Amino acid sequence: IPLVMGLLIGGTAVLGAKIDPQPFEYAKGTMNEQEDRPDTPRTGKVLLCLAGDSTVTYSQGYAAGLRAHCDRQLQIINRSRGGRTTASFRSDGRWQDVLNLKPDYVMIQFGHNDVAVINDETYARNLAQFVDEARAAGIKPILVTPVSRRYWQEDGTIKDDLIKKVAAMRQVAVDKKVPLMELHERAVDLYLKVGRKVSETWGLPKPDPANPKVTILDKTHFNAEGSAAMGKVVADELKRVVPELAKYID
Repeated sequence: IPLVMGLLIGGTAVLGAKIDPQPFEYAKGTMNEQEDRPDTPRTGKVLLCLAGDSTVTYSQGYAAGLRAHCDRQLQIINRSRGGRTTASFRSDGRWQDVLNLKPDYVMIQFGHNDVAVINDETYARNLAQFVDEARAAGIKPILVTPVSRRYWQEDGTIKDDLIKKVAAMRQVAVDKKVPLMELHERAVDLYLKVGRKVSETWGLPKPDPANPKVTILDKTHFNAEGSAAMGKVVADELKRVVPELAKYID
């Protein structure tokens, strides 16, 4: 792990020495090996499940960075998968996996893929159904506004292509009285703080649409350094929104 990543991940824990943090493990093996199995045994005092798309995975998202700020007693089981929407996460059985695991909490973040195929009303209805079913199963739901993309504009601001989905989720949170992690806003705050040059190095390589022979870094996903940086932001937001978990998070 690069020095900067080690500082981002372990610095607070070393100084405080109050928690036993989980290791930083980014991507390894095949895509199936980069997610937690639905039959993962419960080992922690508190179980938190992650339900989301690629931006929440260990291989393309912030999950590795988040987990590295959590004590081993706050166990994380991540069923997130690339390409998933509020509809397909249900249809492929992943939501049922979460319910079967019976976690204490579930963080729910979708929007990046929904924006192209699911209208705002259906998106909100799907989120509300997740909330109702989680509560019926004795699970505490936490809504997470979709992490912002890094679409920098010439004036130094971030172009927002997810704002309608963010607004729809916020309304569901109000209507259902659900804890809401404002990751969308916190992500923009982070990008502006570190600047365009740094934030754009956090992308994953992909062919340039304008010239497939040229490789560029995408503006949505996170490499290991991006996961470390964003994971800290998610950890801080989780502590703010669910204060009873703060003792497990550095």
